[in-house]
Amino acid sequence: MFTLYAIASIFLYFFAKIGVSYTNPPTLMMIRYFIAGLILFSISRKFILDKNVLILSLFTTTSTLFWGYGLIYVSPAASSVLSYTMPLFSIILATIIIKEIPNKYEILGLIIGFSGLGIYGIPLLKGITKIGMMLTIINAIFWALFSIYYRKLSKYDVISLNATQFILGSFFMGIVDLITIRGGFYFDPSFGLLESIVYISTVGGAFQFLSWNYLLKIERVGKVTMLAYIIPVATTITQAALYKTIPKSLEILGLTIMIIGVIISRSSIKRNTNFKK
Repeated sequence: MFTLYAIASIFLYFFAKIGVSYTNPPTLMMIRYFIAGLILFSISRKFILDKNVLILSLFTTTSTLFWGYGLIYVSPAASSVLSYTMPLFSIILATIIIKEIPNKYEILGLIIGFSGLGIYGIPLLKGITKIGMMLTIINAIFWALFSIYYRKLSKYDVISLNATQFILGSFFMGIVDLITIRGGFYFDPSFGLLESIVYISTVGGAFQFLSWNYLLKIERVGKVTMLAYIIPVATTITQAALYKTIPKSLEILGLTIMIIGVIISRSSIKRNTNFKK
């Protein structure tokens, strides 16, 4: 099951990258969230509407929008690697927001992880890719905020909760679309766009969520979340194979150091039920 989840997550970055070449990120993600929300609602048959879900949805929507805009400028591999810095930001934000004092493993992991991020980011600081790098890192920060806030809602039915936040998210993205439409709207109703929407809404949307939660039921949470960091590595390898390009030495070194930092920072964490995008 983890193999299926990982494959769904890896190719999500590639299909989303294709999608933002055919339409605006808010339009693409609005459609994705709406379809995924309907699929999950067909299972749960229930919406949950309150202040907490509204706040959670705002964090999730903001994270996804920055992720989508970042994909315009960076490769699927870079997007995956930069997004998976989320655990490092969650340690910092948890200290500020919920007063969780980091332990020695988390502090050491932060230092190592951000050192790796700095090394990985050096090649991206040239040209417009630096814009994508910053947008994707902001996405990781809001993903961390979402993850922290998600803890408050641990008693909610997870399928109903995510069905609701996906539907709300599609509404929020529609508003963003209307606000930003003056900057230029494009929508190319091509087969490539259709492929992107189908994949990121179903396999990379509802299925990814359901398989993640199934894994959490049959395996230790710590084991599953550690295994999830195979995804940025596998995405980098997949991109190299598909695009016939070899990652830069600094990217390989930075990615390796980042993952070591994340593993160290999470080595003493026993429970985590956060879901990616």
